Amino acid sequence: MRKIIAVLIAVALVFPLILAAQALVSVNSFILDRNFYVQVLDSDQVYESLLSGETLSGVLGNYLTFPADADFSQIEIVLKSVITHDYLKEQIGVFVNGFFDYMQGKTENFAPVFNLVPIKTELAGEKLDEMLAAIAAILPICEPGQVPGIDFENQKACKPAGITDDVLGRDYLKPVFPFILALIPNELPIGDKWDEMRVTSRWGPFASGMALPASLMLIAIFLVFVAAGFWYISALIADESWRVRLLWLGWTLIIPSALIFIAGLAISADIPNYWVNLGIERASLNGIPFGIGIHETLRVVVSSSLSRVANSLMMVGGISSAAGLCFIFIGLATKK
Repeated sequence: MRKIIAVLIAVALVFPLILAAQALVSVNSFILDRNFYVQVLDSDQVYESLLSGETLSGVLGNYLTFPADADFSQIEIVLKSVITHDYLKEQIGVFVNGFFDYMQGKTENFAPVFNLVPIKTELAGEKLDEMLAAIAAILPICEPGQVPGIDFENQKACKPAGITDDVLGRDYLKPVFPFILALIPNELPIGDKWDEMRVTSRWGPFASGMALPASLMLIAIFLVFVAAGFWYISALIADESWRVRLLWLGWTLIIPSALIFIAGLAISADIPNYWVNLGIERASLNGIPFGIGIHETLRVVVSSSLSRVANSLMMVGGISSAAGLCFIFIGLATKK
């Protein structure tokens, strides 16, 4: 009878609690590590996706009144020569450090932005002629009744017929290029709805300050102690001999630990990629200023982080399984 009770406790309480504790311990090993996010974002794949045609077209289309079907390829070439690896790395570092400083209570506000001043300065200086040539090439010829220009609310940008791109860039675009740059803000917000989300969401009271990091750590410690308590109690109920109890402790630890280890293997085998892609495709990204190109960036970031998640799960599952084997060996060596 006591073994039946022990099995019921193990199935209903011990296994779920151990699984939850191990999963949370695995997550805690990287979820609050700012270096983890910097390393994930600081990769060539992320930079390539941020500088992809879809992303740059989405940004340019939001601030410049070019036709919807405009080919931004020449402007993209110029921008890629200006937006360097070091620049993006600096902006990513500012974003990650700003977020963690806010979460840890070091700052009162979190307003992530991309600083576009270095890019605008470069475009107005060494890259001016290249940028003017790219803009002149992208402008369509004005239709009858259209007024040549770029900054119009009621019509798309266009150029007059009969003027070469060189003349257009040198004599017409160059004098007004500062006004064209003025259409693009100095800072590009990437989280302008953060305050609204923080106030309206249920997790809002946990941010800022150390509330969220401390809560995660306390929950993990609490789960570990509760799981260990029921784990030990179930072994005491299972049998009166310590041989059986030690064997019970070993097997009830190995079973959930093996599941955690298998979950890590499954993640490392790219099994979640289908669901990640499906979720990103169906996610609502309204308010994010990078257009549809942000989908690819999110894909790259999530895929890059999965290896760390898998390693954490396999590490915790492997260590716990080894501990379970130790209990089994000790139990086998213990006399009845």
